[in-house]
Amino acid sequence: MKQYQNPIRLPEPETIGKENVWAKVGDPFVYRFNGRYYLYPSAGAEGIEVWESEDLTDWQYIGIVADDPILGYAYAPEIFYFNGVFYLITSPRGEGHYIYTSCNPTGPFERLTDNFGQTIDGSIFADDDGSLYLFRAGNPAIYAHKLERDGTIHEAHELFGTSMGHWTEGPGVFKRAGRYYITMTGNHLLSRGYRIDYAISEDGPLGPWMVPRNKTILVNSDYENGSLGHSSSVIGPDLDSYWIFYHSYPVDRMEKRNGRNSRMDRMLFPGDELVVSGPSQSECPAPPHADFYGWTDNADYGDKFQYESGRILSCEALRQIGTAEVTLIPGNEGKALFGYRDEQEYVSISCVKEHFMVYVVNEDGQECLLDSKLYEGFRTDVLHSLRVEFAPEETRFFIDLMMQGKTKALDGTGRIGTQNAQCTSYVAFHGQVGQSSDRLHYNNIPGKAFALLAMPGSDGKVFRCADGQQHLMLREGEQIRLRLNVEQAGEYHIQILAQAFEDTKVECGFCTGECGMKLARMESMRRLELGRVILEAGIQECNLIIKEGEVLLHSMELFPAIEPEQGEYSGLELCHKADQIEGDICIDRVEGMQMDRKGHVLSRFGERFHADGFIEADILFYEFDSDNPSGLFLRVSEDSSYYEQVAVGHRGYFVGFDGNEMFIWRMDFGKKELWRQRCFLLPWKEYCIRVEIWGGSISVWVNGQRLVTVMENEPFPYGRAGVGSFGARTLVKRIQYELR
Repeated sequence: MKQYQNPIRLPEPETIGKENVWAKVGDPFVYRFNGRYYLYPSAGAEGIEVWESEDLTDWQYIGIVADDPILGYAYAPEIFYFNGVFYLITSPRGEGHYIYTSCNPTGPFERLTDNFGQTIDGSIFADDDGSLYLFRAGNPAIYAHKLERDGTIHEAHELFGTSMGHWTEGPGVFKRAGRYYITMTGNHLLSRGYRIDYAISEDGPLGPWMVPRNKTILVNSDYENGSLGHSSSVIGPDLDSYWIFYHSYPVDRMEKRNGRNSRMDRMLFPGDELVVSGPSQSECPAPPHADFYGWTDNADYGDKFQYESGRILSCEALRQIGTAEVTLIPGNEGKALFGYRDEQEYVSISCVKEHFMVYVVNEDGQECLLDSKLYEGFRTDVLHSLRVEFAPEETRFFIDLMMQGKTKALDGTGRIGTQNAQCTSYVAFHGQVGQSSDRLHYNNIPGKAFALLAMPGSDGKVFRCADGQQHLMLREGEQIRLRLNVEQAGEYHIQILAQAFEDTKVECGFCTGECGMKLARMESMRRLELGRVILEAGIQECNLIIKEGEVLLHSMELFPAIEPEQGEYSGLELCHKADQIEGDICIDRVEGMQMDRKGHVLSRFGERFHADGFIEADILFYEFDSDNPSGLFLRVSEDSSYYEQVAVGHRGYFVGFDGNEMFIWRMDFGKKELWRQRCFLLPWKEYCIRVEIWGGSISVWVNGQRLVTVMENEPFPYGRAGVGSFGARTLVKRIQYELR
């Protein structure tokens, strides 16, 4: 099995032949055309460069795409193919957009428009009816414009539901299964909390856009792997999977950076959700090729095709269910052929007088199954990609990824190709459809594996809850199999997100051991720990079995079980022992850790994968600020602070005090208040504050008196503890903590 490892190696003329040396690029945009992939990153002084690949892992450097001095330091170039024309949009030096055109994805591109402003990060999308849209960055949300083919843009529409709480950039839109997905990045390139979110629209490119519960799909604030952002999404070489390209921007403890790195991970679609199996750090299975693929105009693939009576047909045949694709110049009489068994049995697609026509030919004659109107000015003398998805429930038809309609389920069994086409190029098919290949993916661990994406042959029925979420219902004796790709060997926590409808016994088996537990009846979904298991590194499978009862299962999460850590520090030692001091406003004093300037500060203890424990602090509040409180942090897996980003740039829990009240926040680059109650504290007085977290239980003490215990059904599973302030002046004299 071919594998790849992040970051993606992009050779340049000066790096070819040098081991472990590759191009440092950011904002990677990957576009698929005619079965090949083209990668365009932000430009240096020399202009916009492009790389080409057939498999998303092995890239060849092509060169500069346009001879225009304006394109030096061009931000985030993207291309889009429409009706024979490649449109390139970019904002040189971030000073407004230009659009260029070419008849080739590698150029040369010629300027179509002058600078028309509209910030940065322009991205083009075509809806099914051929309408073009331009998406671009904004504050606090993404903006969209209708776009004409001559480069004219119309009024701006703020896309509500796409805000990341501050400056939001790097939009990318695609349509899948009748839904529109938008990915975006925020808030600042130089923040370790740079991250990628997504939203969904059921109605159209202009929204309304709905913010999903799992809105953040890629984030890592660690120094060596952090600052993840500016993504593009693309269908894989198997015609079915989706992959996301993005960059990381490593930084050392002195805030020095050494260039951005391109990265790639698998996108998955469990039910209505979009997730990314990443960010991956170790070797992963590479994107697979289609079962059959080739280019008829490339002699290297000549033995894969048969040529007969004006027809070009694949030598191999698709079996009933799957996805097929043909790229051709149809001309006046050209047809694409699918499910071709013989001259009396096949499906044909033709584009005649701006109509997309689907015919079924069989022993009973010829029947027109679909006649859809193509957009005005549709050209038959340029390349178009015709795609058919033979799904069990229906058959879907596309041209250049724009859906033209669907019919009853057709049997896709047979060869594919063309008849009387002016030109035939890429021809491919694969025995997966509608992202069914997600069930064959090896989920990167640490990370989640989703019940809805269990391997074929697994048991269970899909169940949609009142909140719209989909889960898998499993009853006694039923089981599912999940594929895993474990980053490092060692002991792992095994947790599930589930709801038991009666007393239930669940077991999870691996090649190295098993774990399990009995579940009592629950009123809602809860995160539960099944136990710990030692796992080997690499690809493997696990079985989850329901021994008794029945359960609604969403996902299983695995993360390392690391060594416990504890400590007690005061005075200057406290300042030296803190793992990190976030922000520039923490001053070391003999009496302790003094936060005496306005601004954000966080001192943390422990490691990313610590799960449970407590932190206790002797704190003197110089002042209270209800808008910028100070307090203690729990399970902080992501943390960041930057003046141009969302104020609460963390993932984890915060217990804060404003002099009159105590409150608990669930933080996820923003905050949700879980609890608030009266708690009178005086400025310039010292208090002993203790917070604990065990499973989903969060408890708070002040001067030895417990104030509250709050339960979270779906808690964050791990993270560091810490003490800090969002702006209130505070002195921390002593810290004691224990994490495990």
